[in-house]
Amino acid sequence: MIMLADNQSEFVRLFQEFIISYPYTASGISHTNSYTQQRQQRRRNFEAIAAAADSGENVTESLLLPLLLPYDNNTKNPQRGVWIHIASSVAKDIKELFEEAKWAKPEDWPQIYLAIWNFVRGCNDNPEQLSAACKEFSQMPYSKGFQTEILTPVLNSLRPDEFLLLNNKSLRVINYFANTDYKPRLTDYPAVNSTGHKLIKEFAKVMRQPGVPALRDDDLFDMFSHWMVAVKKHDFSNYNVQNTTYWRKEIKSPEYTLSQLTEEIGLNETIIERWIHTIDRKGQAILYGSPGTGKTYIAEKLAQHLIGGGDGLSELVQFHPAYSYEDFIQGIRPQSQNGILAYPLVPGRFLEFCKKAESREHTCVLIIDEINRANLAQVFGELMYLLEYRDKEIPLAGGNRFRIPKNVRIIGTLNTADRSIANIDHALRRRFAFIELRTNYEVLRRYHRKTDFPVEELIKILQQLNQAIADKNYEIGISFFLTDNLREDIEDIWRMEIEPYLEEYFFNQLEKVKEFRWDKIQGQLKL
Repeated sequence: MIMLADNQSEFVRLFQEFIISYPYTASGISHTNSYTQQRQQRRRNFEAIAAAADSGENVTESLLLPLLLPYDNNTKNPQRGVWIHIASSVAKDIKELFEEAKWAKPEDWPQIYLAIWNFVRGCNDNPEQLSAACKEFSQMPYSKGFQTEILTPVLNSLRPDEFLLLNNKSLRVINYFANTDYKPRLTDYPAVNSTGHKLIKEFAKVMRQPGVPALRDDDLFDMFSHWMVAVKKHDFSNYNVQNTTYWRKEIKSPEYTLSQLTEEIGLNETIIERWIHTIDRKGQAILYGSPGTGKTYIAEKLAQHLIGGGDGLSELVQFHPAYSYEDFIQGIRPQSQNGILAYPLVPGRFLEFCKKAESREHTCVLIIDEINRANLAQVFGELMYLLEYRDKEIPLAGGNRFRIPKNVRIIGTLNTADRSIANIDHALRRRFAFIELRTNYEVLRRYHRKTDFPVEELIKILQQLNQAIADKNYEIGISFFLTDNLREDIEDIWRMEIEPYLEEYFFNQLEKVKEFRWDKIQGQLKL
């Protein structure tokens, strides 16, 4: 799906104004912090009610209304011990409110309690039955008044990936950008929920930028909607529902077939199929081998195949000794906003990548090059848990809850000359599949079919050299020599790349280096 150009350009303009003017004000910071806090409180409330109901306790007013439904943060509600929610418009006791409006009678409340509880629990247990549940609840005689902004906050707090938080502000913004005319009635919610999720996926491509609060995309959209309606007081007078086609097909990545992949990397198709199956099964894998075995190149080609023909994306990040949790997951980044120093919690590369992946339907691949050069336990943090339990969602150290999207795959590369696989933390090793790459002379042979370079003589020298090295973790790979101008470049490559490497490896056996100096092997190449 893709947004119409006019809508997207207006959103970009408004969102930039929103970022500059609201999130790092006192109100904006409070707004940002409220989402996680309110969800956690609501989950605790729900578990308490469920435990009471399951034990046979009568789930009545004492538990249900104050703990399940959202209340406005006015002067009285916090003292009453009710669930305070940022998006609620319930300012007073809901029984009093409904009875004054003639929507309910005092004798109706036992049935209302039961209907609300069954609706919420049913949607939580079977989210795919949302449409049927909304229709059934709305047909009850006492359902009037229970519109989306009263019932969706609890659904969103229990299953934020399934149910969109909806109130009059976010509904107005969805209608504005999606050219729809949804109403706040509960029967419209399934359609609004679907449209809103699609809209937010498109907005995510704009919203994910440096300096944006580390929020879920749907929470950021809700915050933007609040700002647009209540703070900016945007003029919606030019909004008219049109019979326009809002969605059109997304441009997909070019298809990159398995046969193309095997042809380019020179490996057997059966082997590649097994690798792909492993990456999809495990979710993450590490390509490991000695220098020059083509780890990064093969990782990029595997990613190209995995996203080919779909709307997925691939990105590459390179680890280094100074790389940190704050760079990869999230961390505080001092920023100046209108002369005021703020300390927002900013998402790192992995969270940013996952946010992008959430807006895609197909596989997305993150390549972590030189994965072993960073302190992995420190950089990954809570990710160590999520890599093993891909279906779980957990709170992060800095706040907010996070889960790895189902369509995310991770491919790391590990140079065994820098650090052996045996030295990798055992907990980390258990979470990744490991795919070994050895020096593949056949790839070198196939590459130079199009050149006049005497490749067989070079292969003999490399085989002798690697036998002298006698350690697969330090073998010389073939990627040094994959160049069309090898006849002209071979001397530079050997003198300035191969010999220094050998001097370091044989630092206490320099006589072995002499056997493979350029002056020694030049004649064997028959150039």
